[in-house]
Amino acid sequence: MILIYFISAVAIAALTGLLKNRLFQYLGMSVFVMLQVWLNVVLLTGGDIGFSGYFRADALAMIFLTLLSIISVTTIIQSFVYLTKRGDTIAHRSYYFSSMVIFIASMTGVFISDHIGMMWVFAEATTLSIALLIYHERTPEAIEATWKYIFISTLGLSFSFIGILLLDLSISGSGTAVFTFSGLTQALVSAGNKMMLQLAFILIVIGFSVKMGIFPLHTVCIDAHSVAPSPVSAMVSTSLMNVGFVAIFRFYTLLSPTAIAGWMSHVMLILGFLSVLFAAIYLVKVKNFKRLIAYSSIENMGIVAVAMAVGGIAWFAAILHLVIHTFVKSGIFYQMAQIIRYYKTKKVFFIGRYFKVNPIGGLVMIFAFIILSGIPPSGLFFTEFMIFSSMFTGGYTVAAVAVMLLLCFIIYTLAKYFFKTLFGPVEPEVISNGERISKWESVPQMLLLLLTLAISIYPPPFLLNMISDAVAALPK
Repeated sequence: MILIYFISAVAIAALTGLLKNRLFQYLGMSVFVMLQVWLNVVLLTGGDIGFSGYFRADALAMIFLTLLSIISVTTIIQSFVYLTKRGDTIAHRSYYFSSMVIFIASMTGVFISDHIGMMWVFAEATTLSIALLIYHERTPEAIEATWKYIFISTLGLSFSFIGILLLDLSISGSGTAVFTFSGLTQALVSAGNKMMLQLAFILIVIGFSVKMGIFPLHTVCIDAHSVAPSPVSAMVSTSLMNVGFVAIFRFYTLLSPTAIAGWMSHVMLILGFLSVLFAAIYLVKVKNFKRLIAYSSIENMGIVAVAMAVGGIAWFAAILHLVIHTFVKSGIFYQMAQIIRYYKTKKVFFIGRYFKVNPIGGLVMIFAFIILSGIPPSGLFFTEFMIFSSMFTGGYTVAAVAVMLLLCFIIYTLAKYFFKTLFGPVEPEVISNGERISKWESVPQMLLLLLTLAISIYPPPFLLNMISDAVAALPK
């Protein structure tokens, strides 16, 4: 089954790129959406994934694969709107959709990979495919952001590859033949070289921080967000960051029974705190609205890293936090495409009175701000409450207070810019010259936000069970 999926995805991507035809673009992307949903549904219902030892559809994989499938559908819809409004050529549209198919298929591969080497290969494939999407608008800023992303992402994943090699060396002589997440735990427990395991973990985390968007390689994600098409930014800020989380979380789970468990928690706590700190500092200087939302993503990933370090109920809260963050952040970036198209700028000081010119879009931004800020009934309020409760009970009082103060500052900054956009003053000629925006364009964002509110108020039992299964392997 998984072989059918990847062969079909590559075929659709190749045909879309070669057959520069508008009708085939609609047909090809429709087929790919059905292919993605088919794989997701079959695996959710217990279908055999095939290639045992290389792929595994466990609870963690299914949570993030389902999120990816949902966001893929909305992103492809928004991409057609974006490309049509820009008036892109058929060739540019073909390259865009071809890259999008490979990008989504590569992220799917990361989520369901059980073999460590296979997961690394798919993670590297996301770098190459997203680079073409970042470059789509072909501006000088896009060129610079693209080569920065390729260079830093490849460098980071090279660190991860070295860490994986050290992990393999640490179990040499154990008799373990299969290098998989599900088959290495016992060999690592008996591994005697603690320093080797520590070095392997820190290199792996540094490498995959470029995907998750946490310190130290988080900066390249900011540049990618600011110049990429808004539908692409939505994928980078949600599904691609989820890729980084899944990779780091799997290694954290793998090494948690070993002697370095406490040390790993301290590493994640430091990296998470620094991520939130840097997001708070740079938000002061941000004038680009997309960069503002990008730093918000860094902050949320930092909170998730802190939750990973704290443990207990915070592990559960971290995954639920990512589920809610995925939906709300996608909705914001989809709406950003309309804002940029209307005002012809990304600068926050040249944007205002958006609620008047696009009431439905303004309502989307208000709901998004409430959810993103963690104001009840936002689900992020409950996840952050669980995370901070775990920090206080676990003896991380100083860190908890510091992170809470930084979050207050971040929420204040977001409120200032969001409400400036919605109700702030703007030059009259900007309003008179703005392009009319159809109210139907905001429907996908509104549906995502309503889904987020539904999950916040009444999380589905099957989702809670899947999250519980995903964290069951970690030591209590």
